[in-house]
Amino acid sequence: MILIFIHPTAFAGTGDTTWMTKGKYGVFMHYQYRILLGYCQVNSNLTQHPGESYPPASAMTSQQWNQFVDGFDVKGFAKQMAEAKVGWVMFGVEDACFSWRDSPNSKFNEYTGYAPGQKCSNRDLIMDLADELNARGVKLILYYAGLNADIYDQKTYQGLDDDGNVKTAPSASCRRKRLAILREYANRFGAKVAGWWFDGTDNINAYSDTPNDWRTIDSVIHKANPKAVVAFSYGSNEQACVKAGVDDYTAGDTLNKLDLTQFTPYKKPPQNNILWHGKIYCGNIYHGLGFANQYTDQQLIDWITTCNRQGGICTLDWPFDPKTGLIKDFGMKQMINIRNAIK
Repeated sequence: MILIFIHPTAFAGTGDTTWMTKGKYGVFMHYQYRILLGYCQVNSNLTQHPGESYPPASAMTSQQWNQFVDGFDVKGFAKQMAEAKVGWVMFGVEDACFSWRDSPNSKFNEYTGYAPGQKCSNRDLIMDLADELNARGVKLILYYAGLNADIYDQKTYQGLDDDGNVKTAPSASCRRKRLAILREYANRFGAKVAGWWFDGTDNINAYSDTPNDWRTIDSVIHKANPKAVVAFSYGSNEQACVKAGVDDYTAGDTLNKLDLTQFTPYKKPPQNNILWHGKIYCGNIYHGLGFANQYTDQQLIDWITTCNRQGGICTLDWPFDPKTGLIKDFGMKQMINIRNAIK
């Protein structure tokens, strides 16, 4: 009998995940306009807009969006992350639905017809965050849904030659434009951004044709930062490997409160042996909202410890103040208790 040993990273991409394994766990920030306004898809009966997932377009303005972005306390947030000793922060560039972006992009403006500051913020919040977090030894990973989204902003998806349906594959011209927007971001941030977490890739055939396929996405990212890590969120299987040789770690996204003992690398193994990653929310409302923690300190400590021991990593989000971006006090207290137990 011949035994064939398959190295755990045999099907992984070219990104360097060693720092993620050493970092053990990180924080996710759902920095999206509708979240800042108190709208949420899950547990919406607890929010300030009961039963409503999305705000009306009239509730969102360029002026208010820029006020939110300008008000984000980057230094204070970075100080919180350093104090909690998290390995990384995953932070949204845009909101997947209404196309509000917290970093300028000339290609986006060119294709959609929006003026600077009208849809993309005037402040480059991502660059400010990257500088402050990196100075404190915390990595930045970007949440990005711009490969196949913008479903509630007709001007955007039409400007990008899209039909506004995430379940249908973008046209060739749409893929070209979306990748040009991504390229501008990737090139600007370079090695200041350690990785990407791509949302809205449920349609696995969305980028199946050449040119501008999955490999092109990989090339765009790794020309800007050869060591960057990449994950694709694939709704029906969040431990999937969307494209062998491209993904470095699994998306691991979850939408509900979990029995954490059942959400581990051994219970839900990653596809193609890429790095297992679990992403949960810790407030009592999804998407960075909430007024209390939904797990005990020990539950989270045990979960992170178990996942790390089984070769996986974890990302958690806590409720934050929409005006400042700072983690709320009860969440920060829990983060410190986790730090003391694990780090």
